[in-house]
Formats: sequence, structure tokens, C-alpha cells
Amino acid sequence: MRSITTILLLFQNRFKRIYLRTKEESIKGRIFLIFYIVKTTKILGILIASNLHKVGEKLKMKLENVKSTPSFVILNKYLLWLLTIQMATALAYYGYVPLISLMVEEFSLNNTEIGWMTSAVFLGSSIIAIPSGLITDQFGARKSLFSFCLLLVFVIFSFSLSNSFIFILVLLFLLGMGYGGITPGTNKSIMENFDLHNRGTAMGLKQMGVSLGSSIGSLLLPLIANQWGWRVSLLSIAVLLVLVCIFHFKVLDQKEDYRRHTKVFNNIKDILKNKKLLKIIAIITFFIWVQLSVMTYLVLYLHESIHYSLSFSLFCLALLQIGGALGRAVWGVISDRYFNRNRGVIIALIGMFSGVLVIFLGTLSNELPEVFIGFLSLTLGITTQGWNGMFVLMISEVVKKEQIGLASGVGLATVYAGAIFGTPISGWIIDMSGNFEVMWMICGATIFIIGGLTIFLKLDA
Repeated sequence: MRSITTILLLFQNRFKRIYLRTKEESIKGRIFLIFYIVKTTKILGILIASNLHKVGEKLKMKLENVKSTPSFVILNKYLLWLLTIQMATALAYYGYVPLISLMVEEFSLNNTEIGWMTSAVFLGSSIIAIPSGLITDQFGARKSLFSFCLLLVFVIFSFSLSNSFIFILVLLFLLGMGYGGITPGTNKSIMENFDLHNRGTAMGLKQMGVSLGSSIGSLLLPLIANQWGWRVSLLSIAVLLVLVCIFHFKVLDQKEDYRRHTKVFNNIKDILKNKKLLKIIAIITFFIWVQLSVMTYLVLYLHESIHYSLSFSLFCLALLQIGGALGRAVWGVISDRYFNRNRGVIIALIGMFSGVLVIFLGTLSNELPEVFIGFLSLTLGITTQGWNGMFVLMISEVVKKEQIGLASGVGLATVYAGAIFGTPISGWIIDMSGNFEVMWMICGATIFIIGGLTIFLKLDA
């Protein structure tokens, strides 16, 4: 509007000069003055219309931003279906965790061997992570997600044939490969269907499916296992995955299918040169170690060391997963609405809160009321299990759009090293020290220090 004011002043000065000159002149001069006024009015009209158009465009953009706020994001069919896929596949992926105590009895496993079970799962996920990212970038999220869901169906069905610990380790390895292709596909679909203003919330809600699936497994699978055995409880998951495969192509549009020829080696080279991505991966490796140590050993710690009942210990595992579901959604909303999408600060806060809570976990006694232990399990879930949405969003935002699948694969492949080596190390610490408390102290101190250091790193896109 400043340009209009300047032009009005110029026209006013010009008008005064013409008026004074023509005041004492002939009618011809006054006609010229009228012509000048008409011409001036026309020019001003054009300028005002142009400025009003610009103001209208700005107002339209603000209204669009309001419409895309996180409160409306749940209405998107893509998010609801991606949440369903993430929940069903996570149920398959973590379904063995609440059944570990039954497997320990059947196969006489020690704590180190329990750690190798988790390592087998994440080794499979680590190996398939980069190829699954390439597949997702090449063929699209819809076909990629269907293929890996189908693989999970065959693996889960095969558990009914398991009769040795070695065979279970092989199946857990294949289970990890099946689930390893899910995250790149769901990440890419989120990044393509949601904008910057609600992406953090959408990713957090999608990742909430991981904890929801784990929570359902922690509550229902032991009940089924006590009635019909742990193999039958896993077969129930396969039935759910079959339904997901049947309805998958009916829900997601065909626009998600494409064949894109990309320069794979150039993309890998760009990603390996991305310093922000490498920093994020290095930090999250410690987060996954602590996350899986808490998930794997919480039930055994509460039941064997603190001497709570097995049913209550499993209930605390369910609360841990419920807290993880809440955390993945809540941290995304907080990041979008209150921290100006500053994901690095959120990760730092989660790390420090997790450290304090894990250290406190190592000081428990059976004199504490069960309500307090349950609340601690819930808050441990919000922190130690709730950061995944921020992680996958951060690695997706610091790379190009056509590299999202590959970046997710590279990030997950590297981070899974924390799971492959982390849980056996935690198990080894327990066996060497003879108690769980030393392991909790080491995990808590490590994640607290890493969280503190993250504050000083610039990790956001």
C-alpha cells in the first residue's frame, strides 16, 4: 500500500501545477485538466486492484495454513490406514516380547540368549532397511507396503512349526526383514500426503501405531498363550495381517504406484555426505539401545528382581507400550505447535527425561505400591518408547523428497546396530553383575548425557 500513497502524492503535486496553470487559461486547458483527472483515476484503480489481489492471496495462504493445522489431520484416510498398517505389523514384530517368559521355560534360555532373540529381529531389519528404501523410492509406497506385509504373514504362520531355539532365531530374523520394509513405506506416504504444518503430528500419530500394536500384544497374546499356547497366539496375528493385505489396495489410491528410475549410487553418496543425517543416526543409536533394553527386560526385572507377580509385570509392559503410543503422538504435536517444528530440542528433552526415569527404575523395591510402579511404567513409555516419530520425521526432512525411502533405510539400518549389540550387552551386564540395577544405571546415565549433548547440535532441516 506504500506504493499507492507515493503515487497519490505525485499526482496531487502534478494536479496543483496543472490547475494553477489552467486556472486563467481557456476552456481547452480545462478540458485537458478533466482528461488528466480521468486518466489518473483509472491508473489508481488498477493499482488498488493489484494491491487488493496481493492482500487476498496472502489472506488465502493464511486460511490454508489454518485449515491444515494438526487438529484436522486425523480425518485423512491415508493417516488412518497407515496407522492400521503400523499397528498390525508392530503387533507381529513385537509379539514375541510378552511371550519370552514362556519361551524361556520351554527352551531353558539365559539372559544373554534372550538378548540374541531381539538381536535376530533387528539384524533382519537392518539388512533389509536399505533395499526396502530403494524399493519404496522405485515403485511407490503402496506396492512396497503390500509386499512386506505379505512376507510377515508367511513368517508368522511358520512359527507354528518351530521346535528349537535356533529355528526361532531364524524366524525372528525373517520377521525383522518383513517389518524392516514397513517404515520406509509409511514414512514416504506421510511426507507425500501431509504438509509442513501438520507433518510432525501426522508422523507421531502414525508411529503411535507401533506402541498400540505392542500394547495390544502385551495384553492379549499372553491370555491366548495361557489358553492354547504361544504358537497359537502368534497365529492370531497372521489372521489380522491377512485382512490388512486383502483391503490394502482398496484403501490406498493407485496414484501411490509409480516406477521411477533414480540414480541409486548418487543418492547414496548424497545421503552419506549429509552431516545432519549422520548426527541424527549416531544419537538415535543410543536411544534404540535404551528403548529395547527397557522393553526386553522390564517384565523380567519386575518379576524376578523386585518380586511382583507375572501378571502385574506384564500389565506394566502394556502400560509401557501405551505410554509409547501417547508419547509418539504428543511429542509430534508439541513439536509442531510449541517448538516451531524444532525436532532436535524435542529429542534432547526426551533423552534427558528418559535418563532420569531409567536411573530411578534401578532403585525400585517391592515396598512401593503397584500404582506407583504402573505410573512409572507409563512415563517410561512416553519417554523411552515415544521418540520414534521424531526420529523418522527428522531423517525424512533433512533429505530430498526423492531420497526419503533410501534415507529412512540407511538411517534404520545404522540405528538397528544399537538393537543388535545393545540388548545382548545389557544382558551380559546383568549376567556379569548378577543384578539388573547396574544395567539400568549405565543405560540411564548414557541416555541422559547423549540428550544433553544433543541440545548443542543443529539437527533440524
